[in-house]
Amino acid sequence: MAIRLLTLDLDNTLWAVEPIIVEAEAAMYSWIEQNCPGTSQLYSPEGLRQYKAELAECYPSMRHQISKLRYETLRRAFMQAGVSHDEAVALAGEAFAVFHQARNRVTFFDDALQTLEDLNKDLALIAVSNGNADLKMIGIHHLFDHHFNAENVGAAKPSPDMFHAALNAAGVAAHESIHIGDHPVEDIATAATLGMKTIWVNFDERVWPLDHVRADAEITHWSQLALQIERLADQ
Repeated sequence: MAIRLLTLDLDNTLWAVEPIIVEAEAAMYSWIEQNCPGTSQLYSPEGLRQYKAELAECYPSMRHQISKLRYETLRRAFMQAGVSHDEAVALAGEAFAVFHQARNRVTFFDDALQTLEDLNKDLALIAVSNGNADLKMIGIHHLFDHHFNAENVGAAKPSPDMFHAALNAAGVAAHESIHIGDHPVEDIATAATLGMKTIWVNFDERVWPLDHVRADAEITHWSQLALQIERLADQ
């Protein structure tokens, strides 16, 4: 079977995202303390996270627009500290820029970047992610034909919309593609339902949690990926 397309998740597939978000929020909060101390008096870092979660509950349309949601959280928090609307807009933009820059300073898993560069020589690669990673800022946009995320598609995985967008953009059938990702439901089960082959990224060596579907292959290190792709292509 010819494989023509690889779709890849980003966060926790190419890099561990949790420590990145922790560092990015810390950098953003430090900036707030220096530039609008009234807001840091109103909200602790945990308080800002809670406020963001509350806004997501109040405005479901923003749940998948995570950049907009964070910006709006900041804008409202600045206004609550007594600054004018225009100043709050400016401050929110600057604070978000601090967060976003730090959010895109990633540390790739061992062998991930080299593997991507090797795969890019022979296959179309498309990123499909619920997160707001910026491939240009990270420096890997040239390795991907497209990047679909919850914001530009309008729906987050496990909705199949991102996968449909990727298949349509590449002009390939589901059975000609392999999806690679870490999440059993959002990545593996959703892609499998569409008829795509799947490879589970399981660096923590977890036990597979689903009964109704299994990944076609599993890797515990990026160095294993090329061999698993070759194996699936030969089936």
